[in-house]
Formats: sequence, C-alpha cells, structure tokens
Amino acid sequence: MPRFVMFCVLLLLGFSPLPAGSESPTCVGMTWPVSGEVIAHYAPSGQYAGHWGIDIGTDAGSVVRAAAPGRVTFAGEVAGNRTVTIDHGGGLRTSYSYLDERLVSAGAWMEAGDPVGRSGLPHAIAGLHFSVRVHGAYVDPISWLGCQPYEPARALRLVG
Repeated sequence: MPRFVMFCVLLLLGFSPLPAGSESPTCVGMTWPVSGEVIAHYAPSGQYAGHWGIDIGTDAGSVVRAAAPGRVTFAGEVAGNRTVTIDHGGGLRTSYSYLDERLVSAGAWMEAGDPVGRSGLPHAIAGLHFSVRVHGAYVDPISWLGCQPYEPARALRLVG
C-alpha cells in the first residue's frame, strides 16, 4: 500500500502525525502487540495456502496488547486457536491468534496498548500470530507496525 494511502487511513483512525505543539515531522504507525522478533514472515501462497500474517517470538504467557484503538469484533476460537479481532475503523482490522488466554470479550473498546490476551504457541513455538486486513484483504503487518516516516512534502502536492 502506498505510504500516502496508509498515512490517510491512520489519520482517519485518529493517529496524529504531529505531537501536540510540535512543528517538526514525526511518524505514525501501529504499536507492536508484543516485544520480540519476527520468526515467521507474511508469505501467502495462492488463494488459501501460505502464512497470512507474522509470528512474533515472545515468551509464552506474555501480555498481548492492542496495536491501535478499536472495537473487539471477535473473541473466540478459529480452527481450535484462541483469537481476538479488533476493528479499527476505515476497513482496518487486526487479529491476534494462538493466544493462551483471551482477556477481552466481543464489543469491548480498546485503546492502543490495552491487554487483549496472553501469548501461546503458534506452530508449536512460543509467540503470537498477528495479522492485518484492509477491507477484508490480508496485507503484510510489517508495513503497518512501528514508526512510518511522515513526510508531508512527499505525500501531498497542491496544484494551483
């Protein structure tokens, strides 16, 4: 997804590109749901095969946190795995899977950083499976996580 489009979506979700009182550019993006390294990358294959998110290695039982504000639309099991899905608005949804424990219920409002569950064992390795969907299509979560540069001079040109 082009950076400008991602920036616009983040603005619509209430992410501020500039801290209050600041005139210098900063960055926007979702926060990592757990601390750790990516141990399995986004690698879809065909219509249904492959890996449609990332696995983040972390100690089993680590607190998993909401990556951005939104409403929990699902807190249950998918294929026998505990999962939480949060709708952030604007067609953006995140899912947190292979949880050892869910700490929220459907309908709950989450702020970025609020606990949603405890990590478990995705694919028999301690960690978390994290996925991002935009208008129902899975996208690589890495492009949505962490600091994305805010560069207004490159993002928008006014024609007069």
